[in-house]
Amino acid sequence: GGRALLGSTPGLPQGWMMAAGFSQLLAKHFLNSSLAVGLSYPVAIMAKSAKMVPVMLGSLLLGRQTYSARQILQAQAIVGGTSMVSFAEGKAKGGSSTGQGILLVLASLFCDGLVSGIQRRLKVCLQEEGKKARPFDSMFWHQFYMAVGAAFAAWRARDLQRASAYCRANPAILRAILTLGACSALGQCCIFYTIARFDPTVCAAITTTRKLASVLVSLYESGEARSLSPLALKGLCLGSVGILGQMCE
Repeated sequence: GGRALLGSTPGLPQGWMMAAGFSQLLAKHFLNSSLAVGLSYPVAIMAKSAKMVPVMLGSLLLGRQTYSARQILQAQAIVGGTSMVSFAEGKAKGGSSTGQGILLVLASLFCDGLVSGIQRRLKVCLQEEGKKARPFDSMFWHQFYMAVGAAFAAWRARDLQRASAYCRANPAILRAILTLGACSALGQCCIFYTIARFDPTVCAAITTTRKLASVLVSLYESGEARSLSPLALKGLCLGSVGILGQMCE
């Protein structure tokens, strides 16, 4: 619908699109699998908060991106501050992580970096050809290849049959699935617009900042905001410095 409304760019390199879509699918698969095999909550939120690091590395190594010393320091402040606040929130929940869970979440972060590098490289290649991928172009092809890969994996694991049987037995869940899909689609529109208009690193900075904001909101709603630990307060100050620096750039 978005491509039909706003137009599309012909001749996009499908090899890069396919690689990005499959890498993004693997990143989500590895993250979910890490939680299933025993990754602890604090380690999981630390990994999510540090996503900006592999994104920058992927853009640097694969996408020919360059960063100034200020940009690196700002990223360190945002990631470090968010990780400190998130860890302070999840520390009380405790739990230990299995070695397999840690390996899987590291694989997820590696794939996140791969996706960002491919997206940046694709953008550079198109610029060299005098083309520009529209937001809905990237979104459509990424999601298309992700859907193909997920459908094949679900078919091989016989998950499609089990999911279909469950939905038939619980028809009320279909409305929740459709609502989730619609909200996810709107979120993806914003993400791919940011990537197309700016780059994956800016998108990662925004999502990491959102993580910091969501943690603070959850602490406020639970009444724990007034009793933030020293670690959380330091993380909040550090993250705020990084965010303000990026806003003033």
